[in-house]
Amino acid sequence: MAYEERVKNKEEIYRVGATFRLLCLVPENTELSLTVCGIERCAPSQAYGPCKRDDYHLHFVLDGKGTLRIEDKYYYPHQGQIFVVPPDIDIHYYCDAEKPWHYTWVSFTGTKAAYYLEKAGITIDHPVRDCYINPEEFRAYTEKILKYHELTIANELLRNSLLYELLALLVNSQNQNLINNHKPVEHDYSPDVYVNYAAEYIHYNYDHIRVSDIADYIGITRSYLTHIFKQKLGVSPQEYLLTYRLDQSLRLLRSTNFSIQEISESIGYENPLTFSKMFKNAYGLSPKNYRIQMKEKSDKV
Repeated sequence: MAYEERVKNKEEIYRVGATFRLLCLVPENTELSLTVCGIERCAPSQAYGPCKRDDYHLHFVLDGKGTLRIEDKYYYPHQGQIFVVPPDIDIHYYCDAEKPWHYTWVSFTGTKAAYYLEKAGITIDHPVRDCYINPEEFRAYTEKILKYHELTIANELLRNSLLYELLALLVNSQNQNLINNHKPVEHDYSPDVYVNYAAEYIHYNYDHIRVSDIADYIGITRSYLTHIFKQKLGVSPQEYLLTYRLDQSLRLLRSTNFSIQEISESIGYENPLTFSKMFKNAYGLSPKNYRIQMKEKSDKV
């Protein structure tokens, strides 16, 4: 592992970085694996390339400006922006002569690398975006990763976990920026997945939750939750929750000797009168009469 550090004070040109070797061979289908990271205050007009990289190099510009060329397109990343150097493409990037870059970077590879970057608003066609948050937050992750440079399995896991955290911060900052600018946020999962997840949450927590709790737990808006429930199940989340609660009350009325009040409380209604009203609206008779009816049928068998 190469490790270089040349810094006397923060105004000098310096580079702190590490190239990581993995203790185990990385399978071809590995989702994400860190390869290099560092912090650098570049020299004026310092250049990289023309060349092709083997992995993704993600830069967070702390200060300065420069030029990025990807094939025949030019970009000009500056302080407060992020830019990516993609793999297997002809690239060339260089610092401004008067105000060179000071950036932190992480490099990684993996089958989901491009996917995670796309979710963060960074693609080959759009390789530069604003940080939306203080870029020093990203630098902090690089500094943490550099602390775990020794060749151990534990450090390998720690480095990759920090890389995942950094990418999560990127994705969250992208989504928050869309929300702040009143733009639609692309949902990460299909409506079927969200509906199934919501239904499962209801089944385990029906006795104390509201629809807003369901939406908050999943991480989508209440309006979108309502839309996909009606689309997939033909009912609203509120209707689904009510039906499930009443289904549980039917089971308890048939199979236990719990009082109406106990059953009411166990399915989420503190007031048994409210429960009785909801029950009668759904089934045409009160909980008490339903229990009597079920007992009479059982006695005849």
